[in-house]
Amino acid sequence: MERILIVEDDKSIGDILNLYLSKKYDTVLVNDGMEAARIIKKERFDLILLDLMLPNISGETLAQMADLSRIPVIIITAKSSEEDILNGLKLGVIDYITKPFSPKILLAKIDNFFSRMRNNVVDLGDDGRSLIIGGKKIYLTQVESKLLNFLIKNYGRVCKREELLMAVWNGERSERIVDATVKNLRKKIKDSGIEIKTVMGLGYTIEKSKTFD
Repeated sequence: MERILIVEDDKSIGDILNLYLSKKYDTVLVNDGMEAARIIKKERFDLILLDLMLPNISGETLAQMADLSRIPVIIITAKSSEEDILNGLKLGVIDYITKPFSPKILLAKIDNFFSRMRNNVVDLGDDGRSLIIGGKKIYLTQVESKLLNFLIKNYGRVCKREELLMAVWNGERSERIVDATVKNLRKKIKDSGIEIKTVMGLGYTIEKSKTFD
């Protein structure tokens, strides 16, 4: 069962969330930023629901402490201006929910998130330089990102080395760089369910799969 840490200083909201989510998930509720910081360092969680306006330590600071590549975070807050939302999303959280909110919709989002994690569904990050694999952000180099994006756009067919060389490196390098980059990329995405296959004498392909259908 997935573990969710609820960090909410409003007791009534925290109690509602805890009661609602504990029917399906293992939940822990804390009402203070300092206590949240202590428990994040000590225990394992699969998701954090995080208020921003907390006593002692702010939600923004906690989000940075949580290491968002390791623990995904959903912000739930009364801070609802466009600037607040943009600043929150820039932290790298998976969602930003403003109060008041529907517990049913929140639960549906959480269910969907964990379902995607279980199935290793991969999302291309909005920054074009990252993947979200099982809820964890994996950072790519610019070249790796361009190569993977090109293969994904052409999945189901073989991309020849010279074609990849032209698309990613503008034809300015040798074909060896294609093989080396594919090797590094495979290591980074090995848990994603995406398999870059070698077609001997030709190049590489990503076969069709439910990940991108």
